[in-house]
Amino acid sequence: MTTRWLTLFPLVLLLASCAPATSGGPSVASSDQYANPQLLIETDQLAAQLQQPGLRILDLRSQEKYAQGHIPGAVFFDTTQLKDPVEKLYAPGPETVARILSAHGISNETRVVAYDDQGGLWAARLWWVLDYYGHPQAQVLNGGWNKWVKENRPVDQSVPSVTPAPYTPQRNETVVCTLDYLLANLNRPDVVIVDARTAAEYNGVDVRAQRGGHVPNAVNIDWQRNLTSEEPRVWKPARELRQLYESAGVTPDKQVITYCQTAVRAAHTLFTLRLLGYQTVRNYDGSWAEYGNRPDTPIAR
Repeated sequence: MTTRWLTLFPLVLLLASCAPATSGGPSVASSDQYANPQLLIETDQLAAQLQQPGLRILDLRSQEKYAQGHIPGAVFFDTTQLKDPVEKLYAPGPETVARILSAHGISNETRVVAYDDQGGLWAARLWWVLDYYGHPQAQVLNGGWNKWVKENRPVDQSVPSVTPAPYTPQRNETVVCTLDYLLANLNRPDVVIVDARTAAEYNGVDVRAQRGGHVPNAVNIDWQRNLTSEEPRVWKPARELRQLYESAGVTPDKQVITYCQTAVRAAHTLFTLRLLGYQTVRNYDGSWAEYGNRPDTPIAR
Protein backbone atom coordinates (compact mmCIF):
# COMPACT_ATOMS: atom_id res chain seq x y z
CA MET A 1 0.00 0.00 0.00
CA THR A 2 1.52 3.35 -1.04
CA THR A 3 1.94 6.34 1.24
CA ARG A 4 -0.60 8.29 -0.88
CA TRP A 5 -3.20 5.51 -0.43
CA LEU A 6 -2.63 5.42 3.31
CA THR A 7 -3.31 9.15 3.41
CA LEU A 8 -6.56 8.86 1.42
CA PHE A 9 -7.85 5.67 3.06
CA PRO A 10 -9.62 7.37 6.05
CA LEU A 11 -11.35 9.76 3.64
CA VAL A 12 -12.61 6.85 1.54
CA LEU A 13 -14.06 5.19 4.62
CA LEU A 14 -15.82 8.39 5.63
CA LEU A 15 -17.37 8.88 2.19
CA ALA A 16 -18.52 5.24 2.12
CA SER A 17 -20.24 5.60 5.47
CA CYS A 18 -22.16 8.67 4.21
CA ALA A 19 -23.26 7.07 0.94
CA PRO A 20 -26.98 6.17 0.65
CA ALA A 21 -27.94 2.53 0.93
CA THR A 22 -28.51 0.82 -2.41
CA SER A 23 -30.80 -1.98 -1.27
CA GLY A 24 -34.30 -1.63 -2.66
CA GLY A 25 -36.02 -1.85 0.74
CA PRO A 26 -37.46 1.05 2.75
CA SER A 27 -35.18 2.85 5.15
CA VAL A 28 -35.84 3.00 8.89
CA ALA A 29 -36.74 6.67 8.55
CA SER A 30 -39.34 6.01 5.85
CA SER A 31 -41.04 3.29 7.90
CA ASP A 32 -41.20 5.63 10.89
CA GLN A 33 -42.74 8.51 8.95
CA TYR A 34 -46.02 9.05 7.15
CA ALA A 35 -45.58 9.33 3.40
CA ASN A 36 -48.16 12.14 3.29
CA PRO A 37 -47.96 13.86 6.69
CA GLN A 38 -49.58 17.00 5.25
CA LEU A 39 -52.96 15.24 5.38
CA LEU A 40 -52.92 15.59 9.17
CA ILE A 41 -52.53 18.79 11.14
CA GLU A 42 -51.54 18.78 14.80
CA THR A 43 -53.31 20.89 17.42
CA ASP A 44 -50.30 23.12 18.06
CA GLN A 45 -49.97 23.79 14.34
CA LEU A 46 -53.63 24.75 13.98
CA ALA A 47 -53.48 26.94 17.10
CA ALA A 48 -50.70 28.94 15.46
CA GLN A 49 -52.66 29.32 12.22
CA LEU A 50 -56.13 30.35 13.40
CA GLN A 51 -55.84 33.80 11.84
CA GLN A 52 -54.34 32.58 8.58
CA PRO A 53 -56.16 33.95 5.49
CA GLY A 54 -57.88 31.42 3.29
CA LEU A 55 -58.43 28.92 6.11
CA ARG A 56 -61.83 27.40 6.84
CA ILE A 57 -62.19 25.19 9.93
CA LEU A 58 -65.17 22.84 9.94
CA ASP A 59 -66.67 21.34 13.11
CA LEU A 60 -68.37 17.99 12.42
CA ARG A 61 -69.75 17.35 15.92
CA SER A 62 -73.42 17.83 16.76
CA GLN A 63 -74.91 21.30 16.45
CA GLU A 64 -75.61 21.29 20.19
CA LYS A 65 -71.95 20.62 21.00
CA TYR A 66 -70.87 23.25 18.50
CA ALA A 67 -73.08 25.84 20.21
CA GLN A 68 -71.56 25.02 23.59
CA GLY A 69 -68.09 25.81 22.32
CA HIS A 70 -65.83 25.23 19.34
CA ILE A 71 -62.41 26.07 17.95
CA PRO A 72 -62.27 29.82 17.23
CA GLY A 73 -63.36 30.56 13.69
CA ALA A 74 -64.84 27.08 13.14
CA VAL A 75 -68.09 26.71 11.21
CA PHE A 76 -70.60 23.95 11.95
CA PHE A 77 -70.90 21.27 9.25
CA ASP A 78 -73.86 18.89 9.27
CA THR A 79 -72.56 15.36 8.60
CA THR A 80 -75.82 14.35 6.89
CA GLN A 81 -74.62 16.48 3.99
CA LEU A 82 -71.90 13.93 3.28
CA LYS A 83 -74.43 11.63 1.62
CA ASP A 84 -76.82 12.42 -1.23
CA PRO A 85 -80.10 13.71 0.25
CA VAL A 86 -82.24 11.66 -2.14
CA GLU A 87 -80.25 8.59 -3.16
CA LYS A 88 -78.55 8.36 0.28
CA LEU A 89 -76.12 5.54 -0.50
CA TYR A 90 -73.48 7.60 -2.25
CA ALA A 91 -71.80 10.97 -1.87
CA PRO A 92 -73.74 14.04 -3.01
CA GLY A 93 -73.62 14.93 -6.69
CA PRO A 94 -71.42 17.76 -7.97
CA GLU A 95 -74.15 20.41 -7.98
CA THR A 96 -75.09 19.60 -4.39
CA VAL A 97 -71.46 19.58 -3.27
CA ALA A 98 -70.86 22.93 -4.95
CA ARG A 99 -73.85 24.42 -3.15
CA ILE A 100 -72.84 22.98 0.26
CA LEU A 101 -69.22 24.09 0.05
CA SER A 102 -70.16 27.52 -1.26
CA ALA A 103 -72.55 28.00 1.68
CA HIS A 104 -69.65 27.26 4.05
CA GLY A 105 -67.47 29.89 2.40
CA ILE A 106 -65.26 27.35 0.65
CA SER A 107 -63.83 28.09 -2.78
CA ASN A 108 -61.47 25.91 -4.79
CA GLU A 109 -58.55 27.78 -3.22
CA THR A 110 -59.73 27.52 0.40
CA ARG A 111 -57.68 25.42 2.78
CA VAL A 112 -60.00 23.24 4.86
CA VAL A 113 -59.30 21.75 8.29
CA ALA A 114 -61.93 19.33 9.62
CA TYR A 115 -62.37 17.96 13.13
CA ASP A 116 -64.81 15.92 15.20
CA ASP A 117 -64.84 14.18 18.57
CA GLN A 118 -64.86 10.60 17.25
CA GLY A 119 -61.25 9.93 16.35
CA GLY A 120 -61.44 11.69 13.01
CA LEU A 121 -64.26 9.46 11.75
CA TRP A 122 -66.43 12.18 10.22
CA ALA A 123 -63.52 14.48 9.46
CA ALA A 124 -62.00 11.73 7.31
CA ARG A 125 -65.33 11.25 5.51
CA LEU A 126 -65.43 14.96 4.72
CA TRP A 127 -61.80 14.81 3.62
CA TRP A 128 -62.67 11.96 1.26
CA VAL A 129 -65.63 13.81 -0.27
CA LEU A 130 -63.36 16.81 -0.85
CA ASP A 131 -60.73 14.55 -2.39
CA TYR A 132 -63.40 12.95 -4.58
CA TYR A 133 -64.31 16.38 -5.89
CA GLY A 134 -60.73 17.48 -6.54
CA HIS A 135 -59.99 19.58 -3.47
CA PRO A 136 -56.39 18.82 -2.40
CA GLN A 137 -56.13 21.50 0.30
CA ALA A 138 -57.84 19.57 3.07
CA GLN A 139 -56.54 18.30 6.40
CA VAL A 140 -57.85 16.36 9.39
CA LEU A 141 -57.05 17.60 12.89
CA ASN A 142 -55.18 14.80 14.64
CA GLY A 143 -56.93 14.09 17.95
CA GLY A 144 -59.74 16.45 17.01
CA TRP A 145 -61.82 18.28 19.59
CA ASN A 146 -60.85 15.93 22.42
CA LYS A 147 -57.16 16.70 22.11
CA TRP A 148 -57.82 20.41 21.62
CA VAL A 149 -59.72 20.79 24.89
CA LYS A 150 -57.41 18.48 26.84
CA GLU A 151 -54.58 20.86 25.98
CA ASN A 152 -56.67 23.82 27.22
CA ARG A 153 -56.58 25.56 23.87
CA PRO A 154 -58.93 28.48 23.14
CA VAL A 155 -62.64 27.79 22.75
CA ASP A 156 -65.25 30.16 21.31
CA GLN A 157 -69.05 30.26 21.27
CA SER A 158 -69.53 32.97 18.66
CA VAL A 159 -70.68 31.94 15.20
CA PRO A 160 -68.53 33.41 12.41
CA SER A 161 -70.24 35.18 9.55
CA VAL A 162 -69.69 33.30 6.31
CA THR A 163 -69.59 34.84 2.85
CA PRO A 164 -70.58 32.30 0.18
CA ALA A 165 -67.78 31.47 -2.24
CA PRO A 166 -67.93 30.02 -5.76
CA TYR A 167 -66.93 26.37 -5.97
CA THR A 168 -66.40 24.24 -9.07
CA PRO A 169 -66.19 20.48 -8.36
CA GLN A 170 -63.83 18.34 -10.44
CA ARG A 171 -64.84 14.77 -9.79
CA ASN A 172 -62.08 12.16 -9.49
CA GLU A 173 -63.64 8.75 -10.20
CA THR A 174 -60.45 6.87 -9.26
CA VAL A 175 -61.15 7.24 -5.51
CA VAL A 176 -64.68 5.82 -5.52
CA CYS A 177 -65.87 2.24 -6.02
CA THR A 178 -69.32 1.28 -7.28
CA LEU A 179 -71.04 -2.07 -6.78
CA ASP A 180 -70.34 -3.08 -10.38
CA TYR A 181 -66.66 -2.22 -10.00
CA LEU A 182 -66.43 -4.21 -6.77
CA LEU A 183 -68.07 -7.31 -8.28
CA ALA A 184 -65.82 -7.13 -11.33
CA ASN A 185 -62.69 -7.11 -9.16
CA LEU A 186 -63.58 -9.62 -6.40
CA ASN A 187 -61.09 -12.27 -7.48
CA ARG A 188 -58.22 -10.27 -8.89
CA PRO A 189 -54.90 -11.11 -7.18
CA ASP A 190 -53.73 -7.51 -7.46
CA VAL A 191 -56.82 -6.18 -5.63
CA VAL A 192 -57.36 -6.41 -1.87
CA ILE A 193 -60.66 -5.54 -0.17
CA VAL A 194 -60.61 -4.13 3.36
CA ASP A 195 -63.68 -4.43 5.57
CA ALA A 196 -63.40 -1.62 8.14
CA ARG A 197 -66.31 -2.84 10.29
CA THR A 198 -66.21 -4.74 13.59
CA ALA A 199 -65.40 -8.44 13.66
CA ALA A 200 -69.02 -9.16 14.66
CA GLU A 201 -70.33 -7.40 11.55
CA TYR A 202 -67.73 -9.10 9.38
CA ASN A 203 -68.65 -12.55 10.70
CA GLY A 204 -72.39 -11.98 10.31
CA VAL A 205 -73.13 -11.94 14.05
CA ASP A 206 -74.04 -8.24 14.09
CA VAL A 207 -76.41 -7.88 11.12
CA ARG A 208 -77.22 -4.36 9.97
CA ALA A 209 -78.80 -5.17 6.61
CA GLN A 210 -81.10 -7.85 5.20
CA ARG A 211 -78.11 -10.21 5.13
CA GLY A 212 -75.01 -10.43 7.29
CA GLY A 213 -71.45 -11.44 6.54
CA HIS A 214 -68.78 -9.90 4.36
CA VAL A 215 -67.63 -9.47 0.79
CA PRO A 216 -65.79 -12.64 -0.34
CA ASN A 217 -61.99 -12.39 0.00
CA ALA A 218 -62.23 -9.24 2.13
CA VAL A 219 -59.88 -8.87 5.08
CA ASN A 220 -61.24 -7.41 8.30
CA ILE A 221 -59.35 -4.51 9.87
CA ASP A 222 -61.60 -2.54 12.20
CA TRP A 223 -61.10 1.18 11.52
CA GLN A 224 -60.53 1.86 15.21
CA ARG A 225 -57.26 -0.03 14.98
CA ASN A 226 -55.91 2.96 13.06
CA LEU A 227 -55.94 4.91 16.32
CA THR A 228 -54.23 4.76 19.69
CA SER A 229 -56.35 3.24 22.45
CA GLU A 230 -55.82 6.01 25.00
CA GLU A 231 -57.69 9.32 24.92
CA PRO A 232 -57.38 11.59 23.14
CA ARG A 233 -57.13 9.09 20.31
CA VAL A 234 -54.74 9.98 17.53
CA TRP A 235 -53.42 8.11 14.50
CA LYS A 236 -50.89 5.43 15.38
CA PRO A 237 -47.28 5.87 14.27
CA ALA A 238 -46.54 5.01 10.65
CA ARG A 239 -44.52 1.91 11.51
CA GLU A 240 -47.41 0.37 13.49
CA LEU A 241 -49.94 1.14 10.78
CA ARG A 242 -47.77 -0.34 8.04
CA GLN A 243 -47.33 -3.50 10.08
CA LEU A 244 -51.08 -3.69 10.72
CA TYR A 245 -52.02 -3.51 7.04
CA GLU A 246 -49.11 -5.26 5.37
CA SER A 247 -49.35 -8.26 7.72
CA ALA A 248 -52.94 -8.69 6.48
CA GLY A 249 -51.83 -8.61 2.84
CA VAL A 250 -52.82 -4.98 2.29
CA THR A 251 -49.62 -3.94 0.55
CA PRO A 252 -48.86 -0.76 -1.42
CA ASP A 253 -48.37 -2.66 -4.69
CA LYS A 254 -52.05 -3.66 -4.74
CA GLN A 255 -55.20 -1.75 -5.52
CA VAL A 256 -57.22 -1.41 -2.31
CA ILE A 257 -61.00 -1.16 -1.96
CA THR A 258 -62.39 -0.17 1.43
CA TYR A 259 -65.94 -0.58 2.70
CA CYS A 260 -67.98 -0.64 5.92
CA GLN A 261 -71.70 -0.09 6.50
CA THR A 262 -72.10 3.40 5.05
CA ALA A 263 -68.57 4.21 3.78
CA VAL A 264 -67.76 6.49 6.72
CA ARG A 265 -65.48 4.09 8.58
CA ALA A 266 -64.17 3.02 5.18
CA ALA A 267 -63.23 6.63 4.44
CA HIS A 268 -61.22 6.69 7.66
CA THR A 269 -59.33 3.60 6.49
CA LEU A 270 -58.80 5.07 3.04
CA PHE A 271 -57.46 8.26 4.62
CA THR A 272 -55.09 6.18 6.76
CA LEU A 273 -53.76 4.30 3.74
CA ARG A 274 -53.26 7.53 1.83
CA LEU A 275 -51.42 8.88 4.86
CA LEU A 276 -49.09 5.90 4.50
CA GLY A 277 -48.57 6.60 0.80
CA TYR A 278 -50.84 4.00 -0.83
CA GLN A 279 -51.47 5.23 -4.35
CA THR A 280 -54.60 3.40 -5.48
CA VAL A 281 -57.37 3.20 -2.89
CA ARG A 282 -61.10 3.32 -3.62
CA ASN A 283 -63.96 3.73 -1.17
CA TYR A 284 -66.99 1.55 -1.91
CA ASP A 285 -69.49 4.28 -1.15
CA GLY A 286 -72.58 2.07 -1.15
CA SER A 287 -70.85 -0.30 1.30
CA TRP A 288 -72.83 -2.91 3.23
CA ALA A 289 -75.97 -0.75 3.23
CA GLU A 290 -76.12 -1.49 -0.48
CA TYR A 291 -74.30 -4.82 -0.71
CA GLY A 292 -76.02 -6.56 2.22
CA ASN A 293 -79.46 -5.45 1.10
CA ARG A 294 -79.11 -6.95 -2.37
CA PRO A 295 -80.39 -10.52 -2.83
CA ASP A 296 -77.92 -11.29 -5.63
CA THR A 297 -74.52 -10.37 -4.16
CA PRO A 298 -72.14 -13.15 -3.04
CA ILE A 299 -71.57 -13.20 0.72
CA ALA A 300 -69.06 -14.99 2.92
CA ARG A 301 -69.23 -15.62 6.68
